[in-house]
Amino acid sequence: MIYLIAGIVLLIIVLRDVFQTVVVPRGKVNNYRIAPFLVRSLMWPLVRQAASKLPSPIWTVEILGFFGPFIIMLLLTTWISLIVCAYGLIAFSLANQYSPPLDSFLSALYLAGSYVMTLGSSDFVSKTTTARFLTIAAAFTGMIVTAVVISLLFTLLSSIQRREILVTIASELAGSPPTGIGILQTHANLQGRQSLSNYYLAWHFWCADVRGTHIAYPMLLYFRSTDPYTSWLTALGAALDSATLLLSTDFDGDMFSAQLLYNSSVILLRELAAEWRFSDLPAEEASYEEFHQLFLRLQQAGYCDAAEEQKVKDTFLRLHGQYIGTLRLLCAYFAVPYTELLSAHKFPQIERQLDIDSSM
Repeated sequence: MIYLIAGIVLLIIVLRDVFQTVVVPRGKVNNYRIAPFLVRSLMWPLVRQAASKLPSPIWTVEILGFFGPFIIMLLLTTWISLIVCAYGLIAFSLANQYSPPLDSFLSALYLAGSYVMTLGSSDFVSKTTTARFLTIAAAFTGMIVTAVVISLLFTLLSSIQRREILVTIASELAGSPPTGIGILQTHANLQGRQSLSNYYLAWHFWCADVRGTHIAYPMLLYFRSTDPYTSWLTALGAALDSATLLLSTDFDGDMFSAQLLYNSSVILLRELAAEWRFSDLPAEEASYEEFHQLFLRLQQAGYCDAAEEQKVKDTFLRLHGQYIGTLRLLCAYFAVPYTELLSAHKFPQIERQLDIDSSM
């Protein structure tokens, strides 16, 4: 009887975990959950620690980039193995209902594994209706779990492809890793300051999409961007910094889209931090020299006047402090480049295009 109860309890725990991870991924209760413990508490800290010890940054990026796809294989293997173990316990409790009788737990595991993997077994024959129904249930469970994990993979890939579009655009606009001031300067250099409205609206919808997918499927956060020198978190921070800088000035363009981006980005970062139960770090204010250089580049791009420096600084630091601690925590946890306020990156492709246009 104890084997029967243990098998049923284990099967319920595994199926609950599969259901809440794949089928209805909205549950916030992580107690007695396999996936959060395996990924967040066990594997990710080990992989991140091991990758940080590697002497080559290239290998570090490779190892961390491998972790996202590895999660899918790990969860499928773990779930199937535990389901086999659960049905093995149940089958062992019915040992005398098979011909020949199951003489050991290893024999029960072999029998359960052959049915869960839909291989079948001619070594043991079910003699009772209960044993026959157990065989059907094991095969059905194995097929369903495998099918839903494969469908999950397609869902994740679709979400990643949508996520990376604006990340690539941000790198093209403002270097890799991108910066907020780089985004504003590039729009100014290309005479496209008024197009910032459309750019910020695209990021606003991007935030809504990421909130819907990455909160539902937290494993998406471990899938890294294709560019090893940036990340979707880095690009989000750059877009948010640019909107914050713009909101700190008296720019005569459309501020509504910048405000939408600011609000949706801050909400997204806070929800991600809440999902991982992070507490905000205290915001570190930019030094006077750092902000002065930032302001000079902002002024040079035509977004403000020299007399506005103190006003811009006060507003920027107030808005910047609402999210910078959370962003820094998330970047540190997922081991991605942190969004810098200033960068020495130049954009030769854009500059060459400007030279060509001016010569025509």
